[in-house]
Amino acid sequence: MKIMQMDGQERQVTLVWLGLVALTLGSAWLGEGLASIGITAALVAMIVAIKGLLVIRYYMGLAGRGSRLGQVMRLYFVVVPLLILLAGGAGAVLS
Repeated sequence: MKIMQMDGQERQVTLVWLGLVALTLGSAWLGEGLASIGITAALVAMIVAIKGLLVIRYYMGLAGRGSRLGQVMRLYFVVVPLLILLAGGAGAVLS
């Protein structure tokens, strides 16, 4: 049986994918309620931003600065984490 050799790009994409899986599992672990609402919201917002930027860069091919779609997607992954932080702050105040 021959072991498949990966080139540099395949290895990089595989490592990014494993990182995305780890971040997703980390989000699920945070959902177990181990920390306060504010801390959990901040960590989830950070994870969402990191995952979004990784997907944009390595899977959507939008790493170039001239891409309007890339700019819109980067803005999306700034706005969504901010909304998560706002929801976490509101949840902390209400509880």
